[in-house]
Amino acid sequence: MKEDRKGKTPQQIAQQLGIPHVETHIFLCAGPDCCSVEEGEAAWKALKGKVKSLYPDLGEAKVYRTRAKCLRICKDGPIAVAYPQGKWFQGVTAEHMDDVVEHLASGSEAQHPLEFGRYPLSVDGADDE
Repeated sequence: MKEDRKGKTPQQIAQQLGIPHVETHIFLCAGPDCCSVEEGEAAWKALKGKVKSLYPDLGEAKVYRTRAKCLRICKDGPIAVAYPQGKWFQGVTAEHMDDVVEHLASGSEAQHPLEFGRYPLSVDGADDE
């Protein structure tokens, strides 16, 4: 995968990865403080697999995923957060990953059962008034 990035600019790589089309970016803390290493690794593999099954062509993916070393909650993990929605989830084990990703990909505003907080990022200071 990384071989096809050689000689390309960051902007070209972003296009190749479909970043301009991303609607949701999921960050997953896979432990070891919030969950076991094994549980975190299984959740990460499930997240990668679910995103790939929803979007076989990476350039068209509307959901992007990143593994985080720590999201600082350190309890009831694996912990995930999705932006720009600012939805925070607890206990996102491999068993629950499909449901969480489908919920986010659907654009649903309903609260997911594993969601413990919603803290969207402000845009252009709109929430600073």
